[in-house]
This record gives sequence, structure tokens and C-alpha cells, in this order.
Amino acid sequence: MKQIKLRIVLLAGAVCISQAAPALAVEPHSAKDHTTYESAPLMKLEDAITKAIEASPRLQSSKAGFDAAKGAERQAGYWPNPELEFEAENVSGDGQYSGTNSAEYTYGLSQKIEIGGKRSSRKNAAKAVSEAAKVSFMAERMNLERDVHIAYANVLAEEEALELAIEQEKLAKEVLQTVSKRVEAAREPEIQKSKAEVAYATSVISREQEERQLKVSKKNLAQLLGESSLSSSLDHSHFFELDAPLAIETYQEKLRNAPEVLIASHLEHEKESMLSFEKAQNIPDPRLNVGVRDFRENGSQAFLFGVSFPIPVMNLNQGNIAKASAELSRARSDSRQMELTLEQSLMENWQHWQTSYSEAKSLKNKILPAADKAFKLAWAGYEKGKFPYLEVLDAQRTLFNARAQYHNSLKNYHSSRANVERLTAIENKEE
Repeated sequence: MKQIKLRIVLLAGAVCISQAAPALAVEPHSAKDHTTYESAPLMKLEDAITKAIEASPRLQSSKAGFDAAKGAERQAGYWPNPELEFEAENVSGDGQYSGTNSAEYTYGLSQKIEIGGKRSSRKNAAKAVSEAAKVSFMAERMNLERDVHIAYANVLAEEEALELAIEQEKLAKEVLQTVSKRVEAAREPEIQKSKAEVAYATSVISREQEERQLKVSKKNLAQLLGESSLSSSLDHSHFFELDAPLAIETYQEKLRNAPEVLIASHLEHEKESMLSFEKAQNIPDPRLNVGVRDFRENGSQAFLFGVSFPIPVMNLNQGNIAKASAELSRARSDSRQMELTLEQSLMENWQHWQTSYSEAKSLKNKILPAADKAFKLAWAGYEKGKFPYLEVLDAQRTLFNARAQYHNSLKNYHSSRANVERLTAIENKEE
């Protein structure tokens, strides 16, 4: 389809009324010309990120998860509640124990005392989960920033693609009109008109496809911003701004503090604390009892004191200890696997960043100027009868292929850069 689409402008070599090759702008945007395609208020990338953070349901959900974990952390530090006890003896019997005259009433309190480090282990586990939830919230915010960056660049890329398709359609229409006149004047064979008609029809289809793809990209960005449709124009100068990546070692050093690594570390600590807690369950917790006994028969009272211990002979908590030990082992393996996965993802995205940056710079500074010059020379030579028509076709095909490749390189550049920055950004955003 691309080859057919590019033939739209390739037939422009048949236009003899022109004295110079048409101007084919490669980068028609600058910092002073942000709104080439829209008249709506300009929204820069930073504005889009801020708006998305304020409107994001998934960020609100992550914040609620963090709040829940903080509540669980507070709960883990509380002591067990005391128990109020009441006991009645020698009541409603027979003989002298009939009624309540010989009753003995006991009023008391019972309190379980946790020993062996159970409470501290429980608190440590809950705190680790809370810290993991906090980092998860930060990570979700960073994910949102990355997604907005990529969606923002995708809209710009699709607008550039649409602009190129519109230009191709316009040239195809001009070619069709000119070729039709030359065929009527018997200066070109009938087949040239058929080719021009096919090229123009194809250009219309291509332009319609680009319009649909642009609508999808705008819809994706609008949803991230909490809107039903995109009501702002975007900063096209951002699309053409290029920065080379730093050395891979710089990002690898930062990767140690990636949110996923921190989350895995917190969850590993939680499993360690839970293993300590389950082992501490082998130590019996004493229960203290204090109370007062009321003797109704003679009106006397007496204090009661007592202590009880569970006897760990039937249940030594072996199953829970084995479970906690296995979960700790799995957490450590998951943590190591996470590090390996992140390292691989970082390397791949860094390579893509480096490649797309170099490719875009080369296209902009070398290939596009050379292709444009070749096209103009071919055009001028064709007009003077020095070059065949095929030379013009090849030159224009090369030029438009290079322009499309340039825009694709820029799109890949923004995507890979956003992914690298997401993996290596070290942030400490408190709520």
C-alpha cells in the first residue's frame, strides 16, 4: 500500500507547466509555531501529565490501596482486647442451694499477653506491606506519566502522517489533472491517465486511513486526560526535539531504585516478618485473670488471681511455618527475576532509544537533504530532457519514504525514551 501511495507524487514529473520542483517541507514546525494543525488552546506535555494525574481513576484506586495498607499497619500494632468475665455458682439447685441465697458470683477480667515477638513481627509485616503500597502508588503515577508521554507523541506522529497524506493527495490530484490534459492532447498514452487515476484513488484511501488512526490516537490521549475528546492542540515542536541517551551504565545504576525493585524488597521483608511471626506462635501466650468473688450466703468477698498457658503438644504450627518459609523463598526468587526482567527491558529500550535517535538525526541532517536535492536535480534534468521520467519517480519515492521513516523514527524515539525514563526515574512523591 505504501508503494502505491507514494506513486501519487511520483507522477508529478509529468507536469510540464511547472518551472521548479514543488517544495516538500520536512519539518514545518518550530517553537513559535505550535498549532499548525489545530486552532484550540495549546496543551504542552507537562500540562497533559498534570491533567491526567488529577483525573486518573487508576491513580485514585492506587491511592486507596495505599490508605488501606496504612490502616492495616495501624491495626497490626494494637494489643488484644481484655475480656470481661462473669460466673455464677450454686444457683437454682435444691435444698440449701435453691434460689440465689447460696450463690457465688465472680466478676473478672482476662487479658492475653503476647510474647515471643509476635506483635513486633506482625507490625513489621504490615509496615512492609504499607511501604510496598506506597511505592506502588508512586509507580502507578510514573506509569501514568509514561503513558501520557507516549500517547501525546502518538497523536503528534499521526498528525504528521495525516499532513503527509494530505500533501500526497493534493499532488496526486494535480498530477491527474495535468496527465488528463496531456492525454487529451495526445502527448501521453492513455495508460498514464489510468495510472494517475489509480494513484489519486489510492491517496484518498490513505488519507482516510490516517484520519481514522488520528481519531483513535486522540481518543486514547483524551481518556488518559479524563475527557471524552481531545479539546486542545498539541505542541508539535516537542515531537522534533531530540536528546541522546546517556551511557547505559548511568541508567543501570538508577535501576537499583526502580519502584519494582523497591516493591519486591518490601514484600520480601514482609515474608521474613511473617515467618518470624509463625515461628513465634510456638511460644504459648499466657492469659492473666483477675476478679472478685461475691459470696451471697454470708456477704463476704474475695479476690481471685490466675494465669493459664496453652500446652503446645497437639499443634506446633508446623504447617504455617512451612507455608511462610516457602512464601519467603518464592519472594526472593521473584525479586531476583524482577531485577533480571528490568535489566533486559532497560537494555532493549535504551537500544531502541539510541537507534531511533541516531536514525532520526541521520535522516534529518543527511538523508532528507540529499533526497530532496536528488529529487530537485531529477526534476530539473527531466524538464531539460536529460533524465528519463523514471528518474523523477525514483527520486520522489526515495524522498517520501525518507520522510515517512523520519516520522516513524521520532515516534519510536519518544516511546523508548519514555520507557527508559519510567524504569530509571527516582521520585519521592508524598501525598
